[in-house]
Order: sequence, then C-alpha cells, then structure tokens
Amino acid sequence: MEKIGKLIVGSGESSADMRYATGLSTPDAFLWGANDRRSVAVLSPLEFDRARSQAKDDVELMPESELGGADRVERIVRLAELLEVNGFIVPADFPLRLADELRKAGLILRPAGEGSFFPEREFKAPAEVELIVSALRAAEAGVARAAKVLENASVAADGAIVYDGEPLTSERLRAEIDTELLRHGTLPTGTICAGGSQGACPHNVGSGVLYANSPIVMDVFPRSSVSGYWGDLTRTMLKGRAPEIVRRAYRAVREARELAKTLIRPGAVPEDIHRAASDVLERHGFHTGRNDGGDFGFFHGLGHGVGLEIHEAPRLSLRNRSPLRGGEIITVEPGLYYPEWGGIRLEDMVYVVPDGGCRCLTGIGDFLEIP
Repeated sequence: MEKIGKLIVGSGESSADMRYATGLSTPDAFLWGANDRRSVAVLSPLEFDRARSQAKDDVELMPESELGGADRVERIVRLAELLEVNGFIVPADFPLRLADELRKAGLILRPAGEGSFFPEREFKAPAEVELIVSALRAAEAGVARAAKVLENASVAADGAIVYDGEPLTSERLRAEIDTELLRHGTLPTGTICAGGSQGACPHNVGSGVLYANSPIVMDVFPRSSVSGYWGDLTRTMLKGRAPEIVRRAYRAVREARELAKTLIRPGAVPEDIHRAASDVLERHGFHTGRNDGGDFGFFHGLGHGVGLEIHEAPRLSLRNRSPLRGGEIITVEPGLYYPEWGGIRLEDMVYVVPDGGCRCLTGIGDFLEIP
C-alpha cells in the first residue's frame, strides 16, 4: 500500500517552497519532509541553533546526527521511515540524479505539477500581504531616489543628462536605486534602467549615457533580506519634455492599467482582463506586431503573481483562463515598446480582495516629466 508524503531538498535562499514550508533562509541545502501529521526539517549543526528561533512553529527540527545515515540518500530513506511513508511527492525541479538514487533505494518519487507543490502559496495570508507591501515600499523608495537624481541633474549641449559633474549613465542611476533598496533592508536583483531605444526591449537592464527628453524604463523588484518576499514596481520617466508620441503612449498605458484594475476581482478571467487592456492600447493607435526589427507594441503578459518568488501564479495573460479566486497578489503592468523611440511600462501591485474587487498596494504616483 502506498503511503506518500512530501519532500524538499534545497536551501531556504534558493527554494521558495522550502522557505514557505519551514520559514528558514539558509545558504546550504537541507531536508524537509512531511506527512499528514508531521513536518520535519533535518539540519546540519551549522544551522540548527538558528533554526530554533526562526523556523515555523509547526516544524519539528532534527539534527542530522539524530536522524543518522552515511549520506543524503540514506538520510532521506530514514526520514521516510520516521514519517511512515514509502514515497514522496517532490517539486518539479527536484534533482534528477538524487531522484534516481532514491528510487534505486526503494522509494516512490512523483513530481508535483509545475507550480503546484504548495498550491496555497498563490493565496496570501494577511501577514504575507504586509511583508510584500514592505518590500514594495522599498521599491518605491528606489524609484523616488531615481526621480530625485533626475531632478538634481542638468542637461549638456548634446542632450546628455549630467549628474555630479559627469554624464549620467544607466549604471549610475541603477546604483543609486540599488543603494536605496539596501538602505531599506532589501536586496536588489537586476534593476532595470533602460533609456531610449533600449527601453523597447522589456528586460534590457540598460547601459551607457542617458539623454534628456527620452523615456527611461525603471523596473525595480527587490527581495526582503529578512522575509524573502518580493516587491515589484515599474515607472517610466524622463528628464525634460516628452515628445508627443511618448506622451500619447504614456497616457494609453496608464489608461490600460487603470482599466485592468477595475476588472480584477474574484471570478474574473485573466485572459479577459489582458484583452481589455490590450484593446485600450489598440484604440489609442498603438498596434502590436512583428517586423524585421522584432516585436513591437504590447507583446508580454499583463501581470503575474508575486510572493516568495518574483514570478509566480497566477498569470494575467492570454494563456490563463482560470478565474481569480481572491487572496492573490498580482502585478498590473501593460507596456508599449517601439525601437524608434523606446518603451513605456507602468506597473502597480494589487491584492485581489476575497469579497470583491481589488486593492491597489502601490503607494507611489505616476510622473513622466522631471524638469
């Protein structure tokens, strides 16, 4: 007779499922196993004392020496015996070689569906909402710092933005943002500061000198160094005065974002919300397509879930027909991208209120032109 538990092998820093199961952030991998009655974390002596003060209350802590076993495979077999199971469901990214060795040792291993090891992670408890908002506030501080730098900058004769007597680069502006994130107890991770035509590629982090009157896409997504939860925020701004095409695109993207937020509620279908936002952009004359230069217009998903991972369920996209249920935290981030002049993206985070509608979590406003 099969008796199947759950098993994770990973570190709290790299595995969101491990962080969710145990509450522990560790640099090194450890074991966690559970049945329908017990949740057990098996740790090295380096982490055991710290775990006693940081682990979730319902997690039993066990030193490796108490479980015994000469290697990881033997320890997992003994963990299965302790939990009275003969197999485990494991995350979809479970190590293949270890899985083969455990099967040879007689254990049943079954991978969970993608993103479904802890389906409940999609729906945030009030305490999780607070942790995510805290990380979001750090992102807002980073964007506010960038706006202050642009405000204090000047413009050279060739149009280059000058700050502290030197041409302002994407790298310098990113450093200013990232330093602010660190001051707020979060870790910067790939902050985007893409100016001009670089902003037409949504994940181009940006490089080189920034110029006046040209949009700068700033996507800031810090992770709390304490809780492990993420915030996510995108604003587009420029130093000087925006060309008319940029102003029109900015207004269209903002209108699409605000419309989408009015449609987000339990029971709403993500695909429908995405299409509604896309229709706004089309009505404003901003078409989506592909030519010899690549994709242009609005060619990515409208948003995604945020929690212990920066991208998690649910997705607001054309591929998702599963209705929202309430309790999700998702981004709403329409964008427009044209290599001729650059990109516009405006991103807020919202909480899907179980009783209906959504609550915007983002506190910072929208501003395009910095004089």
